[in-house]
Amino acid sequence: MLRVLTLNHWYTAGDWRARRVEICAWIKHLEPDVVCLQEVLESPDGDNTARWIADNAAGDWHVAFTGRDVFEGAAIFGNAILSRWPIDATNDRDLTSNPPGRLDEVQRCALHARTNGYDIYCTHLVWRYEEGFIREKEVVELDDFVKETASPDSPIPPVICGDFNAEPDSTEIRYLTGGHAIDGRSTYYQDAWRVAPGRGDGFTWDNRNIHAVVEREPDRRIDYIFSGWDPARPKGAGRIAFAAVVCDRALTGAFASDHFGLFAEIETP
Repeated sequence: MLRVLTLNHWYTAGDWRARRVEICAWIKHLEPDVVCLQEVLESPDGDNTARWIADNAAGDWHVAFTGRDVFEGAAIFGNAILSRWPIDATNDRDLTSNPPGRLDEVQRCALHARTNGYDIYCTHLVWRYEEGFIREKEVVELDDFVKETASPDSPIPPVICGDFNAEPDSTEIRYLTGGHAIDGRSTYYQDAWRVAPGRGDGFTWDNRNIHAVVEREPDRRIDYIFSGWDPARPKGAGRIAFAAVVCDRALTGAFASDHFGLFAEIETP
């Protein structure tokens, strides 16, 4: 069984010193094999929020990170994959981000790490409600990236994690789950929460979170774990066995992020 955690960990906002301890507590509690983090921040001197978590969470962790300049070059902002196994290969790719004439959006990207033979992907799509047309381009690019880099010899189909800033009935998520075509093409990945099935509404942006409620945004499910599906795989490899919303309460006195996280168990041969 492959145990996967994904969390938009909200860079260093709020009380980062307390939150990072909470994130480590959740890693100890859940015992994942792989952790995918979004909004990872790296300073010019090399301090990296994901590497701090890796160095201070229970167990020995290997880290892959990619990001792009933000705050006029004052930092790098991006995605990280933490694994209990050595990381044997990494790739990354820019995704469509800025509409013409607007330069205030962080360049989005996707990260790939191969670890223990598994192909793991981590990404974070543009956030504005009205930017579904950009996210539609991003998910097609993401699908291309996965198909170009995933190994056919992996024991399970590729696993994609991240903050997609899109609800399950959006075109971009329906594209990823085989429910909608974009530009005459389609694809299919399992939505872990949907197929496990998860319990409750699955909201990962939730006003029960003291960091989220100040934004006055509606509750919604925007963070995902996807697993590819190949019926030819032996013993149902890649099937989602369990999914749960996590980081949804304070273990140490602080919420881990302004997002809740998602945890899944994926069957392996």
